[in-house]
Amino acid sequence: MQRIGLVGSGFMAETHANCYQEIPGAEVVAVASLEDDKEAFAAAHTPDADTYDDAEQMMDEADLTAVDICSPTPTHRPFIEAAVDRGLSAFCEKPLARTAADADAIVDAVADADVTFMTGHVLRYFPEYVEAKRRIDAGEIGAPGTMTTERLSSPPRYGTNSWFGDKEQSGGVLLDMAIHDFDYLRWVVGEVDRVFARTAEWDDGHLHQHSSVVLRFEDGTVGHVEASWAYPEGSPFVTSYEFAGDEGLLEFDARDENAVRVSGGAEGANAPASPLAVSPYTKELEHFVECAETGREPEITPDDARQAVKIALAAIESSERGEPVAPAEVGT
Repeated sequence: MQRIGLVGSGFMAETHANCYQEIPGAEVVAVASLEDDKEAFAAAHTPDADTYDDAEQMMDEADLTAVDICSPTPTHRPFIEAAVDRGLSAFCEKPLARTAADADAIVDAVADADVTFMTGHVLRYFPEYVEAKRRIDAGEIGAPGTMTTERLSSPPRYGTNSWFGDKEQSGGVLLDMAIHDFDYLRWVVGEVDRVFARTAEWDDGHLHQHSSVVLRFEDGTVGHVEASWAYPEGSPFVTSYEFAGDEGLLEFDARDENAVRVSGGAEGANAPASPLAVSPYTKELEHFVECAETGREPEITPDDARQAVKIALAAIESSERGEPVAPAEVGT
């Protein structure tokens, strides 16, 4: 049984707390948050958990085997280091870190510790994306040529002191949201050689950004990631992809009734949508808990999370410089 200390009481902490209630091998026994609502949060989502104002005090005093970190991005490194110093396994929401230096430090810290560590790149557990990777790996679209994704929403209006709107903390839409697609495309295709990005932004009390990123992979595949925090408040959250190879095409659009559309040489007709029996967030946390119990290496490695950060930071730097940037250059 994994006894979890949850760091945070915001949107993602609530999501994770609810997921743990569905996992027999885990229980949230403590919650640490600076927010005044932590007692109400715990009563609603982790009724048997103790509450703390300080995460490290929770790690010292509560009977924990692991921590789940759902706090703002700049806090990830100190909380992860505090956990591994105490021999606690750790799950950390994406992105792994705000800077390449912090990402490197986290990877070094967990490499030297006898604990389980995993970052929450949950897109790898969404069925439409799992199905696409299965079909691509099976050769159903032939050699990938172009990989296009969209992730579009209004600006996030939650978070302590509106920290998402502070680029120094969140990294903006590229580090906080497009990183889902950067990680997924690297998982499917391989290493990214260079990126070129353009970003439009404005602030009306909330940070609006719309970014278009072209990725050149080492094998010659081209990726195009469109990411937006610029849609009007109340707009639906939209995701889509189009993966084209020399023998077929895979398409998904959250606005479409079909889960995955197949054309060209890829086998099978449209794949019908089906209700999710298990939330992707529950699936990723189940995997973390299983790895913590068995000592198995998580599917998402610390270096996977670091490389996703470097791709996102390269895109940010490219937007600022107006020229292509190689992820390998970031932080050197």
